[in-house]
Order: sequence, then structure tokens, then C-alpha cells
Amino acid sequence: MRRVLMTVNEQSEVQLVHEVRETTDPFAGVSQKALKFLPLYLLVPILYWALFKSIGYELNWKGFALGALGWTVALFLRGPLSLLVQKWPPEKAKNVIVSSSGVLEEGVRLSLLLLTSVSFTWAQSVGQGWAAIEVLFVIINVIMITVLIKRTDEKAMQAKEMLQAQGNIQASPLWGILERIWASAFHIGATLIIAHSPWSVLLLIPLHSGLNLVAVRIAKASIFGTNMLVAALGLVTLTVGILLFQ
Repeated sequence: MRRVLMTVNEQSEVQLVHEVRETTDPFAGVSQKALKFLPLYLLVPILYWALFKSIGYELNWKGFALGALGWTVALFLRGPLSLLVQKWPPEKAKNVIVSSSGVLEEGVRLSLLLLTSVSFTWAQSVGQGWAAIEVLFVIINVIMITVLIKRTDEKAMQAKEMLQAQGNIQASPLWGILERIWASAFHIGATLIIAHSPWSVLLLIPLHSGLNLVAVRIAKASIFGTNMLVAALGLVTLTVGILLFQ
């Protein structure tokens, strides 16, 4: 006669198997946590819109859109560089691509401002658009990762090995949201600084590249340390950008 109900021992064994899987699987629960906190990322651009509105500056949507376009252009400019270094040793290639962020992003940022306007209202709108599109890019990445970790094909397994090598796959998604707040502060601040003093791009290029390089290096060892670094430089950059126009 077939049994319909499991015995207490069988139920305990099944529960034990699930617990073992959760402790051995580095991706256990990652999808659920990531998707649970995903809507909070949308609060980051709203936060800066509210901040500038509170000090009397409305968002110029044309400037906002131009900032989003500028970030996208800078991203696509990395494409040829990625092809150039694709056969290099992985660590060396990664360092080159990360280092290029300062030249490409600050170069495009400078070009956009010089070709349009360098007023405070315009610049803060461009900066907000720049930061917001990067937040959207992170949201898309999070969604792609949650889909990826459910797959078991060869390419997916290779990608998961790379994610696991970063060492913080089980970190709270709140760290990622905080990092977006600080990074957004840097982008808006850098836009304001360049708008006020275009020559400052010579300082912002190495600062931007250096920030990304150091953040990538210490992220595996300390996600708290990474956040503190980005927070410090981001908030200082934003503060300087605002004060320059006072």
C-alpha cells in the first residue's frame, strides 16, 4: 500500500537536505533578496531630485536626458577598448577597462557641458540624468544576475564562478543601494565642478579612475570599506560642486 504522508524521520531528512544545500550553495537566497530590495534603487534618483528641489532648483528634463545619453555614450566607447584587450590576461584587461572610466566619462561630460550650457540648473540636471541612468543599468544587471544564477548551462556556470570570485555575493542588497547614493553624489558633483571650472577635468579624470580601481580592489575584502571610500569622495565632490556656485 502506497504511503501518502511522510514519516517524521523522512520529513526531518528532507529538511536536513535543504539546509545542507543552503549552506553549501553560495547563491542560496540571492535572487529573493535582490528582487526584494530592487525597488529601493528607484529612490536614489528621487532623493537627489528632492534635494535640489528643496534648495530651489527645478529639474531640467532636457538636461536630464542629455546626461543619461552622455553616460550611455561613455559606456559604448568602452566597447572598442574591450575588444582590444580581450586577449590580455584577465586582471590586466580589467584594470585597463576600469581605468578608462575617468577619461571616457569625464571627457564626455566636459564635451556635453561645453556644447550646451554650464549654468548650475543645467549642470545639476545633466548630473542627475547621468547618475539616474547608471542606477537603471545596475537594476538591469541585478535582474540579469537573478536570472543567471538559476541556469546551469556552461556559460552561466562560468559567469557564476566570476561572481563568486568577487567574494560578496551574499552581502545585503542594501550595500548596493548605498553605493548608488554615494556614486550618484560623485557624478552630480563632478558635473557641477566641470561646469564651473572646465580645467578641473584634468583632476577629475585620475580621481574618477583611481576611485573605481581602488573600489574594485577592496570590494572583495570589505564591502563596508568600499562604501566608505565612495561615500567620502562622493559627498566631498558634491559639496565642492555646490559650493563653487555659491
